[in-house]
Amino acid sequence: MTKYVAFLRAVNVGKRIVKMEDLRQQLGEAGFKNVKTYIQSGNVMFESGSTHVAALATKIEKLLLKNYGFEVPAIIRSVPELELVVKHTPFPGVTPDKSLQVYVSFLSAPAGPHAAGVIAALQSPAETLHMKGCEVYTMIRKDLETKPLDVVAQLERKLGIPCTTRNWATVNKVIW
Repeated sequence: MTKYVAFLRAVNVGKRIVKMEDLRQQLGEAGFKNVKTYIQSGNVMFESGSTHVAALATKIEKLLLKNYGFEVPAIIRSVPELELVVKHTPFPGVTPDKSLQVYVSFLSAPAGPHAAGVIAALQSPAETLHMKGCEVYTMIRKDLETKPLDVVAQLERKLGIPCTTRNWATVNKVIW
């Protein structure tokens, strides 16, 4: 069995309500093992004998559409992949606090050749971005930031790839 984390995009925002207790039960009934959730923002840990991550994501997305009536992209990483995300941070030694935040945006697919230009264009004195594989790390200096998380919102639009973002503490907490 492989341990995975599914990051659900934009749940429990506005009218897109998904109760984590119900979701755990539904995923268990759908064959996922040892289903756990972390906070209400759509972080689902589970085990599966399948190594077909795209099929697992599709299964979760279909379940959410059927049971809640709206589309929710599910971006999945194995626990070993998440351990590498943490290990290979471009911000080693940085401890997020009130003045400095670190986020990881998980892309649903590899970015195209235009990605380096997109990342370069999003850089600012307040925001430092680094792309590694299918993740974009963002460090935000809160004292300089004028539009909270605007740079993260622009990533998906400018890269043309569905993604979802979690803060550094959440990324570390979901590794189980």
